[in-house]
Amino acid sequence: MELIPWLDSFNVGNEKLDGQHKRILAMINSLGAAMLAGTERSALMKIFSDLAGYAKTHFKDEEQMLEAVGYPDLVGHQERHHELNRRLADYYRNFYTAKNFQAEQVMEFLQHWLFDHILEEDMRYRQHLAPEEP
Repeated sequence: MELIPWLDSFNVGNEKLDGQHKRILAMINSLGAAMLAGTERSALMKIFSDLAGYAKTHFKDEEQMLEAVGYPDLVGHQERHHELNRRLADYYRNFYTAKNFQAEQVMEFLQHWLFDHILEEDMRYRQHLAPEEP
């Protein structure tokens, strides 16, 4: 079940980064669908853990690409990634330890990450990426 569909307007213009963003969205959708279905906690933790791990990989790849093209706000972008990683870790820790975990809070955070970071912050570097060779 796709809770949030991918739209072409989400593309930043780089095939690798767009593919990674699509995968992040698919993982967010998977976690949301599993939460709505009442999936057992251990399965939810696995999805969330995979998402957090993949986010680190994506951030590293994105930062390397931005460094290579001389993106002027690289340091600020790295700081925002660091904050997102910290918040993901906090939510995962709370998810792991809380008896009455609030799934709505996690999905709200993940949607905020998607719409505010990927669809706003990441769009700022779009013009700095060189067009890919066919």
